[in-house]
Amino acid sequence: MHQQSETTPVRGVRWSGALPLHHFDAHTHAYLFHPDHPAWIDPFIGVDVFNMPQSFFLPHPHGGMSAITYLLPESPGGVRNRDSLGDDSHIAPGDLHWTQAGAGIVHEETPATRGQAAIGLQIFVNMPRSRKQQPAAVFKTAAAEMPVVQLAGASVRVVAGALLGQTAPLSAENPLWATPVHIWDVSLEPDANLALPLPASHQASVLILEGSLIHTASRQELPAPAAMMFDDAASLGDAPTHLRLQAGPQGARATILAGHPLREPMVPWGPFVGNTRADVAAYAQAYQSGAMGQLAASFSR
Repeated sequence: MHQQSETTPVRGVRWSGALPLHHFDAHTHAYLFHPDHPAWIDPFIGVDVFNMPQSFFLPHPHGGMSAITYLLPESPGGVRNRDSLGDDSHIAPGDLHWTQAGAGIVHEETPATRGQAAIGLQIFVNMPRSRKQQPAAVFKTAAAEMPVVQLAGASVRVVAGALLGQTAPLSAENPLWATPVHIWDVSLEPDANLALPLPASHQASVLILEGSLIHTASRQELPAPAAMMFDDAASLGDAPTHLRLQAGPQGARATILAGHPLREPMVPWGPFVGNTRADVAAYAQAYQSGAMGQLAASFSR
């Protein structure tokens, strides 16, 4: 366990609950984390915990935000990503593929092998107003490149950002990364306790993917698939705080999402996220005019 100072505040839980299941078709489904109060997870927008054994998502645009695929290490299959920048990538289990749409991009993601399920997180992250019109970019991190922090009763993969002196290849050191955040993939042994440091200025949430976590205040067990959102501690500035996780009797597998909130107006409309309605209308017009590039579908449905 990471030992916290007795004077370091521990974040409480402002909300917790089960994740609803959504079926895209007879084969593809996802558990959805799209809170009613999006400001509580700013700069994140939402997450789909997906299971995709067959091709479903035809080429589609994004603008003003990032669409991220983190394929879980235990995923049976991989993902093929194609986009209008010319990228054609294989996302293997454990890999991170970050599509930073900026002014606009068109992409398509399909199972690398039809019939072999790709299981992972589709994470949506906002971009600051000052960078929503910069050219699209793609950042890739292979599973083997991600540092792993070993603690008593726990293992934490640093998927993006940094933790306890370990920095992922995709971090705030990259000036092209518009929205630096932390993504930590956590494995907890049964009944293990874990405290991870986080500046008070950051917001954080945790997705419970396997097993269960114990709600620190109510002491109730929250089984997967579920989520917790931690209290806002912005009034403390950049003072240190801790996120505390306690695993249930079967242990837990969870992903922590944390970052400094943008605190800007957000107008989401389908695959576009602007600051005003005029912004999203401009993204739609850019897509329709071909300014985001072209990408032919690799399949039909």
